[in-house]
Amino acid sequence: MAASSDAIRQRRNRLKRPPRGLRVAGLARWPRPVWALILVVILFVGAVVWSWLVWPAAVLWGVWAAAAVLDGALRGRQGVVAGFLAAGLGPLGGSLTGLVRRRAIRKVPEGEMPWAQAHAILALIGGFAVAGLLLPTALERGPHGVSVPRAAMGDRVLAGDRVLVAPDWMLTPAVGDIVIIDAFDGVAEAFGDNGAVAGAGRIIGVGGQVVGAIDGALYLCERLPDAAVGLQEEDGCVSPSEIAYLRTPTPDFGPIEIPAGSYWVLSDDREAPLVDSRIYGPVPAAAIDGRVIAVVSPLARLGLL
Repeated sequence: MAASSDAIRQRRNRLKRPPRGLRVAGLARWPRPVWALILVVILFVGAVVWSWLVWPAAVLWGVWAAAAVLDGALRGRQGVVAGFLAAGLGPLGGSLTGLVRRRAIRKVPEGEMPWAQAHAILALIGGFAVAGLLLPTALERGPHGVSVPRAAMGDRVLAGDRVLVAPDWMLTPAVGDIVIIDAFDGVAEAFGDNGAVAGAGRIIGVGGQVVGAIDGALYLCERLPDAAVGLQEEDGCVSPSEIAYLRTPTPDFGPIEIPAGSYWVLSDDREAPLVDSRIYGPVPAAAIDGRVIAVVSPLARLGLL
C-alpha cells in the first residue's frame, strides 16, 4: 500500500514539475509562431531605418528554432523531424509546422529531455547564424536603407538623411532619377576617403552621350561638338528641361564624353560645393546602388521622392 502511495505521489510530482524545456516548447504551439513571424517581419522592415534591428530579429529566429525542436521532441520521432524543419526556416517554418500539428497531443517524457535540450541549443545558435546571414543579405539585395554622407539636392535629400533605395533589379535607374552612388576609384581620389557610399545625385546623362553646360544651361549631344563652331543640330545637341528639379544654374563645364556603361550624375543645387560627377567623374554602372524612392529618417522629413 505504501509503495502504491509513493508511486502516486511521484506521478503527481511529475505532473506538477514538467520538463524544463516545456515552457520554451510552448512557444511553438499554434498560433504563437505566427506572432513571432509578424514581429520578425516588423523588425526586418524597421531595419531599413535602423539597421541594428536585424539582430533582435535574428535572436527571435533562433529562439523559435529552439522552441520548434523542443516541441517536436514532445511529439515523438515525427515531431523531431518537423521541429528541425521548422528550425531551418525560423518563425515561418514554425508557423507552418504549428498549423499542421496544432491538434497533436504532446507525450511528455519521463525524463528531462537532455538530448532535446542539447539539440535545441544547437538550433538556437544555428537559427541565429542563418538569420544573421539571410536578413542582412535580403536587406542589401532588396529595398534597403542607406545613410547619405554628402548631397546637394536642395531639400529633397540632405547629407545625413537615411533613404530607402530600390535596387536596379526592381527599378532600373534612368535619366532624371535620384540615385545612391557607391564608392569607386574617382570618389576616393576626390574626397580622400574609403567610405562605402559616395552620396546621392541625379542621373543626367548615360554612356555614349556628350555632356556640358554653357551660359548656365545643360546640354547633351550625341557626339562631341566642334569647339570652334559650337553646338550644332547635326551633332544631336539638346538642352533638356530641368525646371522640375534644378535649384541653381549650372556653371559652365565640358564638353565631356560619357564612357559606355557609365552615368553622369549631377546635384540639383549646381552651385553648391561639388559632390557629383564634375569632381569624381563618370559613375560606373556597378557603382549605382539603386534609385532613391523615399526619405525615411529623420521622421520629420519622411516622404516619397
